[in-house]
Amino acid sequence: MEVEWTATDLDSGLLCYTPQRSSVRDYVARIEALLALGAGYSEVNWADRAYPHLALSFRGGYGVVHRFSADGKVFLLAGGDAIGADETVSVPVLDDDYDTSFTGEYVLTAERAWAAVREFLRHGSVEDLGEWEEM
Repeated sequence: MEVEWTATDLDSGLLCYTPQRSSVRDYVARIEALLALGAGYSEVNWADRAYPHLALSFRGGYGVVHRFSADGKVFLLAGGDAIGADETVSVPVLDDDYDTSFTGEYVLTAERAWAAVREFLRHGSVEDLGEWEEM
C-alpha cells in the first residue's frame, strides 16, 4: 500500500508542502529520521483515500496527534499521563516557526504518538487508537 504525506524537511527544518506518494516504509524512514533529530511535523493518509488524515507533531519527547475527517471535523487523540492535565507543551504545527501549545489532555509521549500513527498505517483505522476529542 502507498501513502500520501508531507513532512518536515530533514535539512531545512521547514515543512515540505509538496505531497509525497510512497511506500509506508519510505514514510516511516522519514519520520524515524525526524524523531532522531527530536522534532517534526507530518501529515499522512492512504493514497487511495484522503480521509482519515492524521497529523503528527512532536518535540523533545512529547507528541500530539490530530485527525481530520471527510466532514471537516478535527479531533485530537487524548493524552495519557505524559504531563499533568494543566501543564502545556509546545510542538511544531506546520512549519517549525509555528509551534502550538497543547495541554496535558492532548499530550502523549512522542513514542506513543508515533505508535498511534504506525498503527493507523497497519490497519487504516483510527477507532482503536484511543479516545478522540473533537476540537
